[in-house]
Amino acid sequence: MKDFMSDNHFYPGANYWASHASINMWSDWRADVVEEDFRKLSGSGIKLLRIFLLWPDFQPLKAIYANSQIYEYRMMPGETPLPDTEAGQAGVSEEACEHFAELCRLADKYDIKLIVGLLTGHMSFRFYWPQAFEGRNFLTDPTLIKWEIRFVRYFVKRFRSEPAIAAWDLGNECPNYGIGGPNSDQSYVWTHAIASAIRQSDPVHPIVSGFAAYPLELKESFNIREQSELLDINTTHPYQIFSATSIDPIDTLRACIDPAVRASMLEDLGGKPCFVEEVGSIGYTNCSEASEAAFLRTMLYSTWAQGCHGVCWWCAFDQGGFDYAPYDWNNYGSDYGLFRADGSAKPVADEMKKFADFLDSFGYSDLPKHTTEAVCVIPRELSNPLKILDTAFILAKQANIDLTFAHAEDKLPDSKLYILPSVYSSKPIFLHRLNELLVKVREGASLYISLGDTLFRRLPELTGLTIASRERGKSAKVCLDGIEYDFGGGFTYNIESVAGSCETLASDEDGRPVFVRNSYGRGSIYFLTFPLEAILADRPGIFRDENCTPYYRFYEKFAAEASGSRACRSAHPCVLTTEHIITESRRIVVAVNYMNEPVKSALTFADGWKIEKIHRGESNGDRLLIPANDAAVLEIIKV
Repeated sequence: MKDFMSDNHFYPGANYWASHASINMWSDWRADVVEEDFRKLSGSGIKLLRIFLLWPDFQPLKAIYANSQIYEYRMMPGETPLPDTEAGQAGVSEEACEHFAELCRLADKYDIKLIVGLLTGHMSFRFYWPQAFEGRNFLTDPTLIKWEIRFVRYFVKRFRSEPAIAAWDLGNECPNYGIGGPNSDQSYVWTHAIASAIRQSDPVHPIVSGFAAYPLELKESFNIREQSELLDINTTHPYQIFSATSIDPIDTLRACIDPAVRASMLEDLGGKPCFVEEVGSIGYTNCSEASEAAFLRTMLYSTWAQGCHGVCWWCAFDQGGFDYAPYDWNNYGSDYGLFRADGSAKPVADEMKKFADFLDSFGYSDLPKHTTEAVCVIPRELSNPLKILDTAFILAKQANIDLTFAHAEDKLPDSKLYILPSVYSSKPIFLHRLNELLVKVREGASLYISLGDTLFRRLPELTGLTIASRERGKSAKVCLDGIEYDFGGGFTYNIESVAGSCETLASDEDGRPVFVRNSYGRGSIYFLTFPLEAILADRPGIFRDENCTPYYRFYEKFAAEASGSRACRSAHPCVLTTEHIITESRRIVVAVNYMNEPVKSALTFADGWKIEKIHRGESNGDRLLIPANDAAVLEIIKV
């Protein structure tokens, strides 16, 4: 298989509709405009385009009725009988295919690779069917699935040898297609049917999901773990305005790191490469062109450092000037391109070019995978998981450790440290998985648990606390190492006794222990009676600059047991690092400044390590300068 994302190569990209007609580009085909578009995109460092085959343009079927029943299908425009050709029997338009062939030749001319969205019905919140299938369920109706298979099988076979093709995409956000939504079994069967049709015609190119997001639980449709059985590459569409990160400005830490968190989590849970297939500001009510560019710059370095395989901006060209649906009524499909309607480049296009130029000049074509020190165990049935996992990820990085993710239902990888954040469900982890985890702790690992509105089994044994009672809390002042923190919500636990193995790390204003460390075999269990991650997830501004309350100090208490192998540490809560091992005595350090102000000398190095080369960033004597919303890329050696 030509799996172009199997290594750590990074692809700057965009989602593409032609600048002159957008969604109507196939019915209003102009090769000269497409070529000019590709020339501009290539000149801005774009190496990957996701393009879309609008379903009714490529399979223009019309239902012919007799006695209120469908009698046959014919081709539009008009009512032409299905031609006695391979394309005709699949209901596929030869004219649309010729336009696509011309697009492929132009992409190859400008050295642009294509991810092809095959079954594109949903687009910018409008849905497009062939006339024959209007109003029917795309994901569960067997008649529709039959014709979808015929279209995919024919189209992929016809174009599999085009050199510009990099991968086949199922379509655009296919989970949105089902009327009423399929269940998990139906979604599995649909994906298997379409993926099998692709593989029947082309066993060489990988299959990309095209999904915006995946649920984590197996009982939910299109969940990440089952879908990854069927697909080669997973995707995420982490728009800030549609997520909990919208509570902070677009050019600050929470919004800029979220795409990397999502891609990392999906790759860890699915075991398949993942990239940011769609992302954008979605509007100048949300940002300016300058802050939009700052967001993109920060996110590019963040996702690259965290091992994501690419970022495709939404979208290539502004679309807000079109006067037909969905643009006529939908602000989500508007002027959010790399280029304006007049063809001029926006600051985001310039940032794409600068980043692509940096990658081309960087001494290592594929950045090695970054080191990790801990596993975040995702509790079962976690409510609003992304905002809680985002917060845990940020707190860990502020404490100078990097996370991988694992689901509590699955076999856990070996690690020195496990984080079980903000447990709310009464079924957060199976007993047999908990016992497996506790074996690792007895053998020397550390486990951190923060508790929400739920119960947790064997609590006295695990924490060293005997709880006499609990009551609904309001707000609490918690003191850790002389610093006072405001914890709202959760429960107040009335502690009856504390075992001798239990060390109190933080107490509330009434002296009750709220954060403890308990010896457990050769390891330790850290227990916090407040759901720290869930509390912080809904607080705006807590990660905005270095003057914010240092909640990451709670993570530092247990992170110290896992971070000893780090050669570089950041002392700034908005400058977060990754380390990439080249050899035993040589590493790349990527330090991303997630703040919209410059930072000086935020990094310290372990004994024996020093900077040999600065690939990006500036130094003034012994002081390192990282500009606002930017990154320093260092090569360090041990001497």
